[in-house]
Amino acid sequence: MTRIATSKIASSSLWLGGSFAFAKGFQLISQVVLARLLAPEDFGIWAMVLIWTTLSALFKDTSIAQVLVQRGLGDQKRVNAVYSLGVNISVGMFVLQSLAGFPLSQFLGVAVLWPLTACTGLVFLISAGTGSHAAVMQQQMRFKEIAICDAIASLARLAGSLACALYGGGVWAFAAGELAAALTDSLLKRWLSGYRFTYHLIPDSEALREVRGFVSSMVGINLAVQANTNGDNLVIGRLLGAQALGYYNLAYQLAMLPVFALSQINRVSFSVLSSLDKPAKQAYVCQALELYAILSAPIYGVAFVLSPLLIPWLYGPAWTAAVLIFQLVLVFAYARGFMGILGTALNALDRPDTNAAINWALVPLSIPSYLLGAWLGGTTGVAIAVAIVMGIGATIWFWIATCRVAGWKLSTFLEPVLLPSLVVVIAVATVTMTSVPIIWQPLIVLSIYGLSLVIFSSGRIPQMLFTLGRRALADK
Repeated sequence: MTRIATSKIASSSLWLGGSFAFAKGFQLISQVVLARLLAPEDFGIWAMVLIWTTLSALFKDTSIAQVLVQRGLGDQKRVNAVYSLGVNISVGMFVLQSLAGFPLSQFLGVAVLWPLTACTGLVFLISAGTGSHAAVMQQQMRFKEIAICDAIASLARLAGSLACALYGGGVWAFAAGELAAALTDSLLKRWLSGYRFTYHLIPDSEALREVRGFVSSMVGINLAVQANTNGDNLVIGRLLGAQALGYYNLAYQLAMLPVFALSQINRVSFSVLSSLDKPAKQAYVCQALELYAILSAPIYGVAFVLSPLLIPWLYGPAWTAAVLIFQLVLVFAYARGFMGILGTALNALDRPDTNAAINWALVPLSIPSYLLGAWLGGTTGVAIAVAIVMGIGATIWFWIATCRVAGWKLSTFLEPVLLPSLVVVIAVATVTMTSVPIIWQPLIVLSIYGLSLVIFSSGRIPQMLFTLGRRALADK
């Protein structure tokens, strides 16, 4: 087993976490300003564009290049073949996205979707090959450089989108931000990676054969995840219109912030897990699940009770309709964090095929539940379906399936997360069912949560957090 210092894991996670916080801070500023410059319909139109662009983004070379992290950089033929494949697919996806905007605009009945989607497709040309450079840095645990690139790209996105909006660009402000971010990210990562790839128009077929299963499974995972987590946008956009989708998309993006932050840390976990033996993988994943539950549960609890005050204050009274949607999607977001950790473990175990199968099994449940939710309760109904089906139900299924495939004992992974999850539900229910002023509710939630963890864990959880913190500082 290769041992990686706790301080190295902690510092890598802190760099990526800090970069994410930096980026989301800029995103929040951008959202607040754009919410006052643009109409909810503009946000809804951009969410419609995201229906396709988030799907097409699955084929960026960033996803394909993850095999370089899992398999290493020792085989130069394989490295160049993966790089060449990523570049070719990026060019092809630019052409496909430019054409796909037309049927999307016809289906949703919004003419501007076609040119807007085609323009955003330029991201593929700008970023072609960048994923391989990022994978090199990730495989070498150079997360500081990755974090710097991500942060500066986020600043470029903010500048591009606000400049376009202030000059009257309307919904095109979103596209301007994406293009500015892609250009900045591509230039920085190519420069900082310092790696020299050799491009071949026709990649080495023998080298690709060795990694074909891993790459195709990774793409399959992402396709299934997008079908499950993006189908709600398609249903709302088609049946309920741009304004309803604008409310839903803003609430969804806010609720998912901690999960997006975790996805950054999972990049570190994937690199670490790929170097560990199976028993060490189990111990690492178990602790990661527990830490996620302990640290994220109070964040979601406070967000739930504060949202009726903060969302209208930040975005304006016109966005009050997003509050209930936000609170419902929080359930899904919390559960999604667990699925992300378990999925990362499966990929590191060289079982992305199983990860893909687990996610695809959810598709026949997710899409009909969104349609039923929209029919019965509009946007709120879709949010309820997301919380119940893709939140609670999908997490239970994912947990059971992952443990069976990996040969892990279910209770070993379930017990550490039950206490934080139950305690935060009780704390939130306590303050929302009383007449406590909303300004005091976060403090009460945190007090109940912290005290309960100390008492019901007999002091184990605070001691564990203290020990991990001390090791992270002392392990050089």
